[in-house]
Amino acid sequence: MNKFLTFFKNLKDKILDIIFPLNTKCIFCEDEIVDFDKKPYCDRCEKFAFNSGNKCVKCDTQIKSENIICDHCKSHKRFFEKCYCPLNYKDSVRSSILRFKDSNAKYLAKSYAKLISQYIKNENLNFDIVTFVPSHKNAVKRRGYNPAKLIAEELALLENKPCIETLIKINKTSPQKNLSYQERAKNLENSMIITNAKAIKNKTLLLIDDVVTTCATVDHCSKLLKPYASKIYVAAVARNHLKKENED
Repeated sequence: MNKFLTFFKNLKDKILDIIFPLNTKCIFCEDEIVDFDKKPYCDRCEKFAFNSGNKCVKCDTQIKSENIICDHCKSHKRFFEKCYCPLNYKDSVRSSILRFKDSNAKYLAKSYAKLISQYIKNENLNFDIVTFVPSHKNAVKRRGYNPAKLIAEELALLENKPCIETLIKINKTSPQKNLSYQERAKNLENSMIITNAKAIKNKTLLLIDDVVTTCATVDHCSKLLKPYASKIYVAAVARNHLKKENED
């Protein structure tokens, strides 16, 4: 079944590319580039886009070179094994993700999934199922889609893994942007329920989100999934790095 879905999806993408060519511009700044298939971003964006250097072994945020884990992960229990984020959430990367989330730039999901795929391959990550952070039905209606789900579906095709909805968001929550970790965690209480518990029993999951900051959302999702899954890993397109290692 997956082979047929992949065939028809690829056919649809090729037809859309002919009618509405999008593969000539950097996915971040939208400047013209030479070879999109080889590298879908320009040389200028490449210099700052990628999440490199010394990073926390748990949440992938950048930390001082002498440390292996950030103060935030030391002081907060994590329900996931590790988080993987190929990009830095700043400058043109941030603009790109905002276009993807709020301006109907759904075509970016495919490139984001490729970047995540390359990143986790370099880390030799093994998993059974791809899943995603849920959006409330009102948010899906407003946007027309769940950004995390689009990325997860593209990644599942690349990795030849099933993409399964494991959580449903039943209650609306306040915007997380300006909240501390504790406030975000409180905000998420009783907002989601688990579904497809049998399908993930004793399986290793890869939970997808678009951006992570304090990890409160992916932590909450992982906590709900943990009684059923064997292990839970997290991947997001970009890491919004904590300004201080002990920031809440």
